Amino acid sequence: MYGRKKKKFPIPLLICVFVILSCAVFLSQGAEAETQLYAPRRIIPFFTLKRNELPMIVEDPQLNLTIKAVDEGETFFYSSEGYYRYGPSIIRNEDGSMDAWFAAPGNNSTQWDWITYRHSDDGENWSAEKTVLKPTAGSKDSCSVCDPGVIFFNDYYYLGYTSTDYYEGKGTNNSAFVARSKNPDGPYEKWNGQSWGGDPEPIIEYEGNPKGWGIGELSFVILDNELYIYYTYFSDTGGYTSLAKADLSENWPLSIEEKGMVMGRTTQDSLDVVYADDYKVFMAFSIENRMSQGSEVAVYISDNGYHFEKADSTKRYIEDYAHNMGIAKSKEGHLSCDGELLIGYAYGRKWGRWDAKFQKVEITNTVKYRVIEN
Repeated sequence: MYGRKKKKFPIPLLICVFVILSCAVFLSQGAEAETQLYAPRRIIPFFTLKRNELPMIVEDPQLNLTIKAVDEGETFFYSSEGYYRYGPSIIRNEDGSMDAWFAAPGNNSTQWDWITYRHSDDGENWSAEKTVLKPTAGSKDSCSVCDPGVIFFNDYYYLGYTSTDYYEGKGTNNSAFVARSKNPDGPYEKWNGQSWGGDPEPIIEYEGNPKGWGIGELSFVILDNELYIYYTYFSDTGGYTSLAKADLSENWPLSIEEKGMVMGRTTQDSLDVVYADDYKVFMAFSIENRMSQGSEVAVYISDNGYHFEKADSTKRYIEDYAHNMGIAKSKEGHLSCDGELLIGYAYGRKWGRWDAKFQKVEITNTVKYRVIEN
């Protein structure tokens, strides 16, 4: 006779038993929740058991910023009209109107660049262009005034610019200068080393090898009654973006103190720095892979304004061979990322023949989650 057959357990049932036993062991060895390190806004328990007995999914408080262009934008200047406009500094006023300054060709001989100005009541339609700043003959800015960077305080618009008196260098040995005016379209008086008016003196002077590009491309932010001054430094051996700070006094260039490098430079362009009030961080905007087919807009962030790290970049809708961008911000160098932001930049493959475009971008904070064990 045949004996009785042994009863077999179905394989799926064995798997279920194994999983349940494993979970029980795991939960019995769980750690305390990291409630002292994190303050999650939303807690989602895995199951409906006691919350302190289970792992939790919590919203990660760290910023996860992304940037994208809203559309293809609008070219407002074509090189066929007069070679180039680049490096816009854009102020968005409280009533929605905008003021913008640009680097433009000078007299095509002794003065390489001038700075021009336009106004818009709605951010869409712009006024005729006006030249508002030129070099001073026989002075330290005799070659050029370019790379505008504008801030407003104490009833004055302060227009930072790059210049040199070294004609032989054809664009090297630059230093940083500033001029001021009660009105955005001038007239401007230049800093002379002790006060305002007369022959200009640098506020930050380059003292390296004259063959190096030098110092310039200023960007300003006001925070906690201090003026943050960001600028490009390029010698013959390499470059970076640096920070200096000053008070908000009448003759504030006398109070400038160097704070050092905030970001190394590789394929990045100059930085336009702002303070984002809604995220409470400094943001720096730049063109990466400048003047190349792969040029894109990038955003960097810093908690304290001293050290920046890349947050994101985007290529979609951004023109090839782009360079020297600026972003619309308040008179004090602040912005809110809630809504569309306006940027401007130059682009074009042939040197000195650059179109210029205004384009809208969006900054969003994508929510991320993390698991906390109990």
